Amino acid sequence: MQGSTSNQGMFWSQGLELFEQIVSWLDSDSICGLEHSQIESKLLEN
Repeated sequence: MQGSTSNQGMFWSQGLELFEQIVSWLDSDSICGLEHSQIESKLLEN
């Protein structure tokens, strides 16, 4: 059962890291001027 708990923690931390990267990207100047569809496409890539 310990392995399952470790895997859940690993998946949670990977998901949290990806979420934080997305939030950081959305908060950055690099998306200024992008169309909504471009932003959506980039989010789907991730």
